[in-house]
Amino acid sequence: MDLNDKLTRQSEELAEARAQLRGYSGPLGLENASDEEIIRLEAFEKGSIKHSGFLEVYNVPEFARIIVCELKPTLARLLTKNLPAYLLVAAFRNHDEKRDETALTGLFSSVHLVLKDTISRSHDLDLLSLWLVNLWRLFNLLRQYSGEDSQPEWHVANTETQNSYRFKAYDVAPIRDQLKLRIEECYTSLMKKAIEHVLSPKIVPGILQHESSSDLMTAGQERRDRNSGSVESQRKSLDDLLQFMEIVHTKLTTYGGDDIVVKQVIGQMARWMCALALNYMMFRRELCNFEKAIQIKHNVTQIQNWLNAKGLSDCRDHFEPLVQACHLLQSRKDPSNLDTLCGEMTSRLKPRQVVAILQHYDPSDEMEDGLSPEFLVQIQKKLNERAIANNDPIEDKDKLIMLGTYLPPFDTQPFSYSDFPLETLSLPSCLHMQSVCRLV
Repeated sequence: MDLNDKLTRQSEELAEARAQLRGYSGPLGLENASDEEIIRLEAFEKGSIKHSGFLEVYNVPEFARIIVCELKPTLARLLTKNLPAYLLVAAFRNHDEKRDETALTGLFSSVHLVLKDTISRSHDLDLLSLWLVNLWRLFNLLRQYSGEDSQPEWHVANTETQNSYRFKAYDVAPIRDQLKLRIEECYTSLMKKAIEHVLSPKIVPGILQHESSSDLMTAGQERRDRNSGSVESQRKSLDDLLQFMEIVHTKLTTYGGDDIVVKQVIGQMARWMCALALNYMMFRRELCNFEKAIQIKHNVTQIQNWLNAKGLSDCRDHFEPLVQACHLLQSRKDPSNLDTLCGEMTSRLKPRQVVAILQHYDPSDEMEDGLSPEFLVQIQKKLNERAIANNDPIEDKDKLIMLGTYLPPFDTQPFSYSDFPLETLSLPSCLHMQSVCRLV
């Protein structure tokens, strides 16, 4: 009886100790932590532990489940960036070294099936960002370490050690082809399921209706906006738009996104913003006036400044049609200025877009008269002459609406080099992978 009571007390003490330990283990409690609040710990160098960048996988189904399902975004932010990509290429190299084609394709198929199902069902910005970044990195690693010599640019930056890691037995091009499809699918899901429905409602308020300062709003503007809703909410709308762009950018870079991924995602967001704003603006008389043009141009400049600060100056150009529309509304509109109106100033606008903006032009109070039909005919004729001189496609002549939220495929043509040394890979204890694989 005494021994039984002692055993019961020890069991209770052990259960209590385990409960306390659970409070200090894993990523528990990190779900609501921001990227800035996360503490990253660097491991000490373990000079005695060395491996050759190979990963031997014992249990393929469990490995696939852990690397795709157990690696949550909140945990991935704490670990080596692009860790799944590096683990997979190390595992592929191990089977290539052993010339085990069945094991290599079997491993890829297992991970591929789990990942395909995960991507197709997800609407989560974090999860889709995480896997777009990792799929893109894995795709490039399979080019960087491929045994092919037909693409020297894939290997020109490799160190001697990295060249020794290149695949020796098999051509992994078929795996890259499958990865390319998953990259395009993940990119489409990210843009259409996680970004578009949040971004689209912010565009018109943030770019066309936002008022940054009362100094920019004249008496005529006050008259037009008297019934347009809360001025205070309009003044916050551009901040909301920029904040969402910041969120997307931060997530991509936190998970290890390179310049190519970031530019394609943010660049596509910029195209959508310009297209939707211009399509809305062309048919709204209250937006086609001198004062609004100043305000819209100011808002676009704020977005372009944000792009510059993030090293994305190339994406500024996506806003050029909207910027030119503002310049058109601010310019002098008379027959003596036809060459300017139909020249370089509107080179990124289609003829029908220029005419539509001028048709809805609302002259400012006591500044100028309305535009005559004869003047609009002259504009149309001059624009047609410009199109012929520039050999513009015939279909561009009648194009009016920009392709709103059209999404072109992800461009996988550019190559992205990685300087990460595979021999420094380690298996995070928090994923409990030691029972399914080991580094050799």
